[in-house]
Amino acid sequence: MKEVAENKARRRRSVRESFLAPLNQIALRHVDTVQSLDMNRREILARALAQVGMVHITTCLAVIKGYGDSIKNDNDLIARLNLAKYPIDANSTDNSLDVSSDAQGVEEIDTDYLASLLIKCYPDMPQATADALVGSDVMAPSLHVVSTTRLALVDAKSDFVITALYTLFEEKLDEIEQIVADNPAFVKALQLSRPDWKPN
Repeated sequence: MKEVAENKARRRRSVRESFLAPLNQIALRHVDTVQSLDMNRREILARALAQVGMVHITTCLAVIKGYGDSIKNDNDLIARLNLAKYPIDANSTDNSLDVSSDAQGVEEIDTDYLASLLIKCYPDMPQATADALVGSDVMAPSLHVVSTTRLALVDAKSDFVITALYTLFEEKLDEIEQIVADNPAFVKALQLSRPDWKPN
């Protein structure tokens, strides 16, 4: 799994280098979606992001997908953004395009891993959908769990750490199983995605 994620990250870095600025600085999880756009749409996206900032790429991509041909230029795209929720600071002179604010401090290997878990659970889910879900607000806490877990296990060189982590995961699994048991929709979802799963 890790090797597949690393190969995907390497491919995305290579593709990203071919994009015009500032798209050549986007988070890797957006590369496939941007690559699927035609050249005109990429140029519109690039010009819009240069004005509103890289932090809004997820919203911009959603607008492009949702409004299709009605987006004729970068002004159309910016006009469709929820500017009340995502204000543009016209006086800002910071054009550093801080990609880390978009990635929320999480590495690409974590976003790729969580996307692969979603596809494992939902084999019919398109890669672009999985990537979009990973970047959504609702999945943000889960993404941080993936990142934190990876870092915790990398640094788990003490019997105290391993014992504490093992007990933590064991207790949290019990909690999750109880949450699932109390919600028929969760039970059904798990049975559909994992036919071998049986409730306790």
